[in-house]
Amino acid sequence: MKTFFINFLLLFSVPYYIKAQKAPKVIFPKSTFDVVQAKRMISSDGKATLRGTVSRNSNYKVNVVELYPCTDYFYEWYELKKKDKKGKKHIYMSNEAYSYRILTKIQDDGSFEFKGLNPGKYYINTLVYETKSGIGERQVGTETVTTKNGYGHLLSSYDRPIMEKYRFLYETVDRLESFTEISSEEQTVNVTL
Repeated sequence: MKTFFINFLLLFSVPYYIKAQKAPKVIFPKSTFDVVQAKRMISSDGKATLRGTVSRNSNYKVNVVELYPCTDYFYEWYELKKKDKKGKKHIYMSNEAYSYRILTKIQDDGSFEFKGLNPGKYYINTLVYETKSGIGERQVGTETVTTKNGYGHLLSSYDRPIMEKYRFLYETVDRLESFTEISSEEQTVNVTL
């Protein structure tokens, strides 16, 4: 009887404790990705160069800079991302559009370079990870402080916090981004992220 009762409770109580999460909403731009325009902008036969510097000092950990040709499809994706301020939606590019980005490594001095570009508008971005540390204080208790006169009579009494110092360490992630335009062949454009 005891086993039957436990099984009965489990059978009818499970739906109250297990709540399925909603699948995240996935959104893609509705416009068609212009392959011809993207290929023309980032083909290696271009003569323009985009040079840049990541404006963070050397204790920041950065890896690569991404460059995207600014097509109508890209602008639609970017606007969708801007509207989703809380980050509740999953806004993606198609695999084809995503494959038309170029990556370059950031050098130790923070510089990077994209060569072989053609005139057009470009979006560049990188993620910067920063490790922060410090010392804080937290209250771990209280103590009562009393003051008495020479006769043993209580003059004052108050509670004061007992504080303890602790070290903290955490990591932040910032996206550094910029839109830039190459207006002519063989132009060199300088950008700071």
